[in-house]
Amino acid sequence: MKGMTWVRMLIGVTWLNGAVEKLLNHNFPQQFASAVRAGGYVSQAPPWFQSFMKSAVVPHAELFANLTRAGELVFGALLLLGLLTNLAALWSIGFSAVLILSQGEFGLGTGLGPPQFFSINLVVALVSLIILLSPGAKEPSLDRLLARRRPGLAVLLLNRKVRGKRSESMVQDHPVHR
Repeated sequence: MKGMTWVRMLIGVTWLNGAVEKLLNHNFPQQFASAVRAGGYVSQAPPWFQSFMKSAVVPHAELFANLTRAGELVFGALLLLGLLTNLAALWSIGFSAVLILSQGEFGLGTGLGPPQFFSINLVVALVSLIILLSPGAKEPSLDRLLARRRPGLAVLLLNRKVRGKRSESMVQDHPVHR
């Protein structure tokens, strides 16, 4: 297995961990709703994002909490399995950006708390971007199996052309791809 496959799987497990925590906490939707109504995830956000949060998320906070649980579960599993990896990586980047925005604008911290600029959410977003762009993150994966059956999907799924089983093995055995 390639190193990028392990990285893809690690990001998938990270999202799955968040989903499991939220799923096991039966009160999560109500707790999230209480937090956003009290200004959590809203008050530190940039003004334009605060407007979105106040108009869309706060009135439907329990729905957004359940969508968060479902998104972390589905896209975490997709990354872990390597199925629709590029779509899952895009979701990971987007959701990480939402988390970054809800925690406030970028800036340097005081050193007394967790890092404010180079946070875990920024790391997940950057690593997800690398997964999105890396053909190596798709080996082995369900995307690879699907691309073998449908070579026309290879560019979309694997970020490279595959013309069939013969050329697939040639690409795999080429020294650059080892």
